[in-house]
Amino acid sequence: MMRKRIPAELKARASGRRILAWAPSGSSWLAATEAELLLPEGFEPAELSWDLILRVTWPDTFAEVAYQEVAGGSPRLIKVPIQGEFEVLGAVVREQVMASIVVQHHVAVDGDRGARLVARRVPGETDFRWSVVFDSGVDSSDPDVRERVDAALATLRTSLGV
Repeated sequence: MMRKRIPAELKARASGRRILAWAPSGSSWLAATEAELLLPEGFEPAELSWDLILRVTWPDTFAEVAYQEVAGGSPRLIKVPIQGEFEVLGAVVREQVMASIVVQHHVAVDGDRGARLVARRVPGETDFRWSVVFDSGVDSSDPDVRERVDAALATLRTSLGV
């Protein structure tokens, strides 16, 4: 199998970071490095650290990236157009996102619905980044819900010694 060369423009954008996989996006590139997902030129943010990404799906001709900047905050969604083959990039992205997860635990607060508590590795740091993702239909602004989720998070952190 012939290995493709990393485009010079993409190499320059990566600023010395190792590029694991890439796919064309418009006149730019969507790429995975060891530390983050580089979004094509013109996207904001320009890059997303693996610990911020909740999921990436690949319907048809675009990648749908869900991420969370603040634990418990509303997930944000970016749709990135892609052209050509993206199977290798998709596999690398999945692997990097999954590798960032140290532990995840679901806590129920309303029947089976609740919140997912996730500890993730932050590239280049020793501390974990904690995220709280509420299930659909759970009112994250309800003080009782927040209290129960905060208590579950404190218990989980204690059990991990962090």
